[in-house]
Order: sequence, then C-alpha cells, then structure tokens
Amino acid sequence: MNKQQYIESVNAAKQHSYEYYVLSKPTVSDAEFDALVDRIEQAEAEHPDWTLADSPTQCVGSDLSGNGKRLVRHRTPMLSCQKAQTTEAVEKWIKQAEKKLVKMHGKDADRYFTTMWKYDGISCSLVYQDGQLISAATRGDGNNGSDLMEHVKVMHTVPKTLKCSARNYDFTGRIEVRGEIVMPKVSLSRAAGYSDCRSAASGICGKNYVTDDTRLLEFIPWAAIIDERISKQYLLRTDNQVGMRSFLGDIGFIFVTVDESYSFEGVLNYIAVASKQRDYLPYPVDGLVVRVFTDSDFYAFGFTDHHPKGSIAYKFPAQTTTSVVRRIEITVGATGRRTPVAWFDPVTILGRTVEKASLGSEDTMRKLGVTEGARVEVGLSNDVIPKIYRVVA
Repeated sequence: MNKQQYIESVNAAKQHSYEYYVLSKPTVSDAEFDALVDRIEQAEAEHPDWTLADSPTQCVGSDLSGNGKRLVRHRTPMLSCQKAQTTEAVEKWIKQAEKKLVKMHGKDADRYFTTMWKYDGISCSLVYQDGQLISAATRGDGNNGSDLMEHVKVMHTVPKTLKCSARNYDFTGRIEVRGEIVMPKVSLSRAAGYSDCRSAASGICGKNYVTDDTRLLEFIPWAAIIDERISKQYLLRTDNQVGMRSFLGDIGFIFVTVDESYSFEGVLNYIAVASKQRDYLPYPVDGLVVRVFTDSDFYAFGFTDHHPKGSIAYKFPAQTTTSVVRRIEITVGATGRRTPVAWFDPVTILGRTVEKASLGSEDTMRKLGVTEGARVEVGLSNDVIPKIYRVVA
C-alpha cells in the first residue's frame, strides 16, 4: 500500500463508519470493515509518519450526526473494543495477556478471564447521582455522546431511581452504568419500517423525539463505574464482571450472566457453545467479549485512543444457508449505475425471512457466477445485509 492508497483507505473507513453508526445502513460487513482497518493498521506500523488523526485506529467510530441533539461529555472516555475474527486471534490475545498477568503478579497469578455476550445495539451511558438518573447519552465519539435522556425515561428496563430490595443501600454518590440499548427480537415486528434489530435501535435512538417504538427498546448493562463509598457497602466484590453484574441486577437492571473461563481452552469451549445458543437468545448478539477478570488488572493493561487493552471482542462468523436463484433484476440508479439484484427462494436466517440480495455490480455477479437457477450460499453480512457468498451448484 502506498501513501495515497492509505489515505483513500482511511477515507473509505470513515464513510463506512458513518453509514453504520449514523445512517444505520451499512454497505459492507463487519468482516470487510475489520479487514480494511487491519490493512490501515499494517500500513501505519510500516510507516508511522503516515498516521492520520482521523484514522479508525486512532479514534472511535462516532454516532454523532449533527442533528441538533445536545452533547453530553463522558467523564471517562467511552471507547470501542478491539476485534477478533478468528479463535486463533483470541488465543494470541489470551497468551499475551497471560504473560502480562504473570509479569504483574508472579507465576502463581490468577490468569483467567470472563466471557460475556456482545449485544448488537447502541452503546449508552447512564449516570446516577445519589440514586437518581440524571443523564443518558450514546457513546458518540468516545468523549462526547448524544443526549438520550428523554428516550431512556420510557424504557421499562432503565430504573429512574436506584433501590435494592435485598438490603438498604445508601446511594449517595455517583454511579455510571454502561450498556447496550437493544431491540428485543420479539418486538421487531412491532417497530415500523425496520428489517433488523440493530438498525431499529439505532434509528429510533437517532430521532430527536420519543415515539411509541422507543418503549420497545431495552437496556442491558455491561459495565459500571461506581464511587468507592457505594461499592464498599456491597458484600460481593464489584471489581470484577461477575460481582458487578450481580450488583447491577440487585439494583434494578436486567441480570446478565457472565461465564468464568480459566484458560484459553475454557474460552474456546464457551465460544463453541455460545455460537449455537445465539439464535435462542431474546436479544440480538454478534459475538462475545473476552476480558481479564478483575477491574484492577483491566485498568492496569492500559488503553489506546481506540480501545482498552484488557478485553477483546470475538465476532461470530456469518450464518448462512442455501437457496435457488429464481430471477435477477437490474436496477438503475440516478447516476446510471446498474446494480443486479438476485431473488431466490425465501430462507430464514437469524429469525428473519430473506429472499433477495444485491450483487453490487454486474462484474461481481459474473465473478461469482450467479445465474437464474443457480443454487447459492446466502447469509446476512454483519447479521444485517443479505448477501450471496458463492455458487454451490
């Protein structure tokens, strides 16, 4: 890659990020986007002086759209997560993490990790002061997010006042709960104009006003930043994901289990099990997050401008099936661009009926060998966009 190609790649990544986070209409799959970022990262490693400030390796993909919403500044940056497309990449990260833990704590250190679902929705931060909800915002660019206070007020899974029936807590102080706003699968059919859960959550939260559809959304917590004074009242440890999730469940949030995996083999086994469970979950998920166990180690690992080093997200491979192409239509855009669209026998993928897919261009159609009557492998790129991967027969 030469310098001009590098610049063009960064510009392409910015456009794809805008389509995903702001428009909620991605035109490439996560795997294709991550491959592009990998090429950019490699070029920057070989030529550090090329690195642009707006490179996807240097900043978080932003959902800020300039639509007039009030901006809320995050007290602690709300970063993204480094990605792994293969279990080999997860293994490499775990082995590096284990070496670092041994260096930090000695060879007898607890070198184990937690795994949790990676929900596919909109990242959100809720701030409570003295037990009262005072702020809600999207991740935005990591430093500033869009105000979502009116939206979350109507979500039944967001407590407006913190309380715990198990014991009498004094919530004097600040608690920031971070999590994902998602559209439950069962509610998608009731949300007008959306074909998948992720675009529904993004589109509804992107509006400047609250609609009836907003009430369909739910908030699932995945982390919290708690004042030490409040944390000390809780008998279980809240410096790890297991104790933290238990605490959040006690004070009114959806309780989400966390799997403790004590080795790479344990994580790998859980990935194999989880990939088969995802279809049966009530919420959309697109992977798992693997994290070092304690918060103290997590923060000690440090951060880049883009992601924490103490965790990694494993993305599930796209789910596919086969179908037969019945016809191919050519659509012509305003610029005269011709786009072939293949219609095939309807199939169900991730609970969604799919019967057509864009082939991008006639050149791509010819390279794939897609013709009427061909049996093809179809799936949802990024669990969203219908795609034909190859001709089977």
